[in-house]
Amino acid sequence: MQISAKYRCLLLATCAVTFMPSESVTAQTADDASKPEDIIVTAQKREEVLFEVPMSVTAVTGREISERGSRELKDLQYSVPGLSISELAPGTEQVELRGVSVFSGQSTVGVYMDDLPLNAETAQSGLNMRLLDVARVEVLRGPQGTLYGQGAMGGTIRYITNTPGLEEFAGNVSAELATIKEGGTDSSIEGVLNLPIVQGKFGVRVAAAHQHFGGWVDNTTLNLKDANSGSSDIVRGRALWRPDDKLSVSLTLSHQKLEVGSINLSDANRTTTSAVATPTSSKATIANLAINYDMNFATLVSSSGWVDRKDTNQYDLSPAFIPALEAPPPFGLGYPSGTFASISYHVPSSNKIFSQEVRLSSGGKGPLQWTIGGMFRNSRTATHSFAIVTPNIVPFDLISVNGTNPSNSRSWAVFGELAWTRAPQLKVTLGGRYFEDKRKQDVNSATFGAASSDTNSAKFSAFSPRFNLSWTPSDSATLYVNVAKGFRSGGFNRLSAGLGLVTVPPTYDPDTLWSYEFGGRFRSADHRFNAEFSVYYNDWTGVQSLEFANGLPVQYVVNGNDIAGFGVDASASWRATKGLTLSVSGSYSGMEYKNTTGERIAGDPADYVPKFTLAASANYDFHWASSIPGFARLDYQHTDGWQVYPRNLLPAPAFAEKQDYINARIGLNWNDLMFSIFAKNLLDEGAVVRRQNIWH
Repeated sequence: MQISAKYRCLLLATCAVTFMPSESVTAQTADDASKPEDIIVTAQKREEVLFEVPMSVTAVTGREISERGSRELKDLQYSVPGLSISELAPGTEQVELRGVSVFSGQSTVGVYMDDLPLNAETAQSGLNMRLLDVARVEVLRGPQGTLYGQGAMGGTIRYITNTPGLEEFAGNVSAELATIKEGGTDSSIEGVLNLPIVQGKFGVRVAAAHQHFGGWVDNTTLNLKDANSGSSDIVRGRALWRPDDKLSVSLTLSHQKLEVGSINLSDANRTTTSAVATPTSSKATIANLAINYDMNFATLVSSSGWVDRKDTNQYDLSPAFIPALEAPPPFGLGYPSGTFASISYHVPSSNKIFSQEVRLSSGGKGPLQWTIGGMFRNSRTATHSFAIVTPNIVPFDLISVNGTNPSNSRSWAVFGELAWTRAPQLKVTLGGRYFEDKRKQDVNSATFGAASSDTNSAKFSAFSPRFNLSWTPSDSATLYVNVAKGFRSGGFNRLSAGLGLVTVPPTYDPDTLWSYEFGGRFRSADHRFNAEFSVYYNDWTGVQSLEFANGLPVQYVVNGNDIAGFGVDASASWRATKGLTLSVSGSYSGMEYKNTTGERIAGDPADYVPKFTLAASANYDFHWASSIPGFARLDYQHTDGWQVYPRNLLPAPAFAEKQDYINARIGLNWNDLMFSIFAKNLLDEGAVVRRQNIWH
């Protein structure tokens, strides 16, 4: 069963005012040098120039994030090749890279803040990270199992935050106000303060933001206008102690909360008739202690992390259960039509994660470069789901709804990479990671009022190798071949989910993905033109996917099918003049199911994955007057539609339509003041961007 969801995107007209010291102004002026600066990344857990990294990586700098007016990762998705994001509401993001996506299950993309892993246990519960005071966002495409471990099958996304400056006081404040066509008002305010407490030795950097999401979905049953409005708050502090040139100690503390009045499901008129409110909320506290010590021959890095997250989601099960309760026997329970007003489904959950990584990376520029390390992770998750029937006259609990689900995962890994440079042109890299995960799950549930309890425990393991060969024929070209394996850990099913009618397997195994990739980077001698491409083949076996029993509200996870296909990523940028920069990027994904099962037919596309995406932009820096620099930006984004079609669940495919967006921004810098206006979705795109079934 499904609910038809039409989520109409926003049309924004807004003014933004930013105050900052002159050295922190993010918009580039026309007087800047026309030769772009090299971007430094740490994708391979060592500092490298992006152009020299022999793998598919996109780095979006803090300046570009500011120029685009991006607030969160989904604002960048169409401009980053191979990246796609679907969501029902903020805080429910499902992130996919290179077509590595399924209907449900654990995440297939690793997510990091600096060196701290943030992955939740399910793909549909991505942490809503605001792009607040970030130096850059690194998107690593393809399996990253060697350096980033389980879950990084499609790739890894890294939010690199700004470090405290130890020399000068600095700060900035910005505010935005927007209107949404046929909707509410959108507003935000954020600020950053950098304090050098002991000059050159110790400093603190604090960033904070508040945002109000304007809604655009009206609930006509509950008489709620702009029901999907909400708010988010985040505050992050980072302290840096650098007593000498060899040692640095960094402590980051962050707290954020998110509250949204309703998920974004609506009809074509942007209305919903849901009989109950469907709010979502999330709170997360994050801590990270990072120690770096230069031992001359190598650098020792320790990263200790803590994530404490609480989420609450509420759904309307009325369309699914009321017809069954009011249908005549034997098809239902025979309650008179109109007996029940609503059935709401509440899912509060918590996730506490401790992680520790220690690694040693070689220093210098010798022919041999290496990294070795180890990781430990302890994750505790608890979910308590229950249904509320109005009026509450049903003498038993509803099928497969009420239950608790505490689980624990204790995993460890050792990993290493060795790179050998033969002459200045040829480089060979070999790497591997061994991983073990001990999991335990206790489930207490009720089926038609009869309580049941399941306890499962198991140990899962995986080995992920990597081979990379790169050739640099000149300073303007790099070609590479990369072969890598990614994986996800296994897990458990609730045995009682079969209702005594279906045999449910107690566990499902890790699934694995092999990727075979050929790519390259090119640039002109003056660095004003840059391009990169990659062609890859993904072979994903034993895919963890939901199995559905025909005619029954029964779902469980199996290693049921294989997905494979070719893909292409490409991007290029050209600084045509001192002030004008043109960029284009695109991707193709041919990921398809290989086998015919009760759920899928061979040839079905991977879930939630568009076949083609395309983005183009023009950024122009100029002067309104001799002392007043100006800037203007135009972005075009296109994405094909996608579909989800588990045939044992849905009578027809759930899909999203193709979408085309045009965004524009223009502004000026005057002394320490930046002022801009921008508009999003100038085409007034109103396509379906996600359909949601009630069991998911």
